[in-house]
Amino acid sequence: MTSASGTAEFDAIAPGYDASRGGTARAAGFAEQLAPLLDPARPVLDIGVGTGIVAAELAARGHVVYGLDLSPGMLSRALDRLGPRVAVADACRLPVRTGSVSQAVSTWLLHAGPDNGEVFDEVARVLRPGGRYLVIPAGGTRPTDDIGVVVGELEDRLDPGRTRQDGPWILAPIAEARGLVYLGRASERPTTFRVSPRAMARSVSGGLFTGAWPVTGDATRLVAEAQERLLALPDPDVPRVREMADYVMEFEKP
Repeated sequence: MTSASGTAEFDAIAPGYDASRGGTARAAGFAEQLAPLLDPARPVLDIGVGTGIVAAELAARGHVVYGLDLSPGMLSRALDRLGPRVAVADACRLPVRTGSVSQAVSTWLLHAGPDNGEVFDEVARVLRPGGRYLVIPAGGTRPTDDIGVVVGELEDRLDPGRTRQDGPWILAPIAEARGLVYLGRASERPTTFRVSPRAMARSVSGGLFTGAWPVTGDATRLVAEAQERLLALPDPDVPRVREMADYVMEFEKP
């Protein structure tokens, strides 16, 4: 993220961030997706390392990981996990030498508010020829159950310019305009989780996507309407088994 307000939001949610996003189990799953695509003989730059929970799982699999993040609150937890290989830095202004990186990763970064054009400008700058940038998007594939329909429509109404979407249909053209090649999706991993309509109604009032998107102004009305729709679904206290898939997008510098 690049704004002071956005950084403050992440600082505020840092203590409970990991638990609210699936904890170590989900982080280990992300590392299992990334690891086969990474060269263990070369260091990894984690852009938007956050609390370092995914980076720590990669380190446990033999990778040397360096992490950058703009939120000191999130990064304090990464420091505990990775030691001095982390630093406060903006993804849009990487403190990294041009052409010095062989492989970089980002997990759940590009939906969170940075200028994706600037991020890819920087990635293209710091990668050496043949270098790879691996991205796990926050969106993944949207659940299609009754909760997913309501939440998906709310996301679209809150973000008509699609600035918070981070799928390949958005990011591939941005990356390719910066000289990177989009190689496609890899390591797709189906996942399921359970949540009730009532629990989701509570969740959306605290912000969407990262949990750090404040709901203000007209968005308050849109969220309230979505909450009403969620509570009107059949059996609103009964958790649904929700299905989606996480995947990795691969970009390469020719």
